[in-house]
Amino acid sequence: MTYPILSIREASITFGAKPLFENLDLNVYDKDRICLVGRNGEGKSTILKIITGDYELDSGDRWLKPGTSVGYLAQQFTFADDHRVIDYVMEGLSAAEQTADKQYLADIVLTPLQLNGNDILNKLSGGQLRRAGLAKALIEQPDLLLLDEPTNHLDIHTIEWLEDYLNQYNGAIICISHDRAFLKNISNKTFWLDRGNLRVNNKGYDGFENWSFEILEQEQRELDKLARKLSDEEVWRNQGVTARRKRNQRRLAELYRLRDKLASDQAAANKLKTKLRLDPLTPGLSSKLVIELDQVCKSYGDKIIIDNLSMRIMRGDKIGIVGNNGTGKTSFLRICIGNEEPDSGRVKIGKTVTITYFDQKRAYLDPEDTLWETLCPGGGDHVKVGDRLIHVVSYLKNFFFEAKQARDKVATLSGGQANRLLLAKALADPGSLLILDEPTNDLDMDTLDMIQEVLSDYAGTLVIVSHDRDFLDRLVTKTLVFNGNGVIEEYIGGYSDYIKETKPRITPKAKKKTDSSAPVEKEKPKKLSYNLIRELESLPKLITELEDEITNLEQELFDPDLYQNSPELFAEKSQRLTIAKSELEDAWNRWQEIDTPTQNT
Repeated sequence: MTYPILSIREASITFGAKPLFENLDLNVYDKDRICLVGRNGEGKSTILKIITGDYELDSGDRWLKPGTSVGYLAQQFTFADDHRVIDYVMEGLSAAEQTADKQYLADIVLTPLQLNGNDILNKLSGGQLRRAGLAKALIEQPDLLLLDEPTNHLDIHTIEWLEDYLNQYNGAIICISHDRAFLKNISNKTFWLDRGNLRVNNKGYDGFENWSFEILEQEQRELDKLARKLSDEEVWRNQGVTARRKRNQRRLAELYRLRDKLASDQAAANKLKTKLRLDPLTPGLSSKLVIELDQVCKSYGDKIIIDNLSMRIMRGDKIGIVGNNGTGKTSFLRICIGNEEPDSGRVKIGKTVTITYFDQKRAYLDPEDTLWETLCPGGGDHVKVGDRLIHVVSYLKNFFFEAKQARDKVATLSGGQANRLLLAKALADPGSLLILDEPTNDLDMDTLDMIQEVLSDYAGTLVIVSHDRDFLDRLVTKTLVFNGNGVIEEYIGGYSDYIKETKPRITPKAKKKTDSSAPVEKEKPKKLSYNLIRELESLPKLITELEDEITNLEQELFDPDLYQNSPELFAEKSQRLTIAKSELEDAWNRWQEIDTPTQNT
């Protein structure tokens, strides 16, 4: 029999007058990869804090297997301002644990998280601090790793690295995240915190929607059955309480109990099924040609952001933008709307285009304004949404704000609340061109669903930067991929479509499946020399070999025994890994350089 490493029994905890949950049971086993899902306010983060011991139970028991270590990435954490990043991420380790292999592990984790160990914490941005907290949790390598929104402020490349890291992790994991694609890729079990109850499904998040729908359908059948029973009892009651009075009084009491239960259960079910609703977004009139870029170039020092880009954004386009941090996505947006000048080239904006810009740095929010003043900057108490006026408090409720928060200052809001407020401001008057730069950070799934539904029906032009792959797949019709060094590629469809289109195009494995020659061979122009043709044919194989070599090296270097048993071999493989990555980048660039004429013919 397998025994849990953590067990919570009949747990109850109350904040204020209302219990958050009662009689809650859960077990966590070694190798569990648990996604913890539920609506905002249900108590997901509270459960993690109960597991760590930060919160005491009002009643019930918490048992942790002796010797089991617990690591926790919280949404908010404290740190010493003047500490270096490396000191912070290592501080959770005892002096005995701060060995060479842990130092080596720190280097492995900090590099993909784009952190410099010698940087000072108080000099970092909010996103960098978040990544430092994640690095600290990973380096401790606890038996049970708790992650609360680990993908916030990570780009897609880093999220995919984190997925690989967690899938190779030796301990158990409990993760809260709004990133559906991430949860699908890392989980093998689902905890659903639903109206004070914890429901368990021994499958990953991929099956959550069907599983939860079946539960809600079963609940509705039970409610219908209870309603029919209540109807029968009401008929009896209307006939009067006659003979055998005591028994009938008991039956009358049971009737009242049934009535209260039905009302309570129905209210809970209705609350769960209630979704945020907004009026359809009404775009302003717009030129058919929204933005045209002609041979645009932009650099910062030696770093090329945009290299000779020509493209058109047309009315009705829904464009998703992806790429690693620092590849120029925000700069591209600023150039498109005229907030920044290109080094060369021309940007033309349609004469009748009206622009609404959602800034990921929240520069359009004044921390001294109240929420009311933010949405009604000219005074009054109504927000113009489309063609009608909505009271500011009612509009705020659509974005999960309480009525009493309307007079609070923006400075009091959390990151997620500030994001929701900025979205509320942007979606009230989206104009004919709506640009959203990282709108999904710190948002819960209900808000994401509402925004996705509203934006899907938006008849204007949408440009959106996001690292949420599922969100992009559900929304955009075209994807721009920023590869760095000024290279920007355009693909039809969402992020998954981009992945499908690019991977088979260069890998020999795809050639074997189709029993056809490589695409580069089909499109080979006659003007290529014989030597270039031979080089072009050899590059896909070289790229695949280098990718396989890098994967194998990273797996070998991840083993701390290699460093302890053979430092020289470890150094040799580390050096080869650096060289192989450089060779891979050169091969990619060379393949694109030679292949470009074939794509233009």
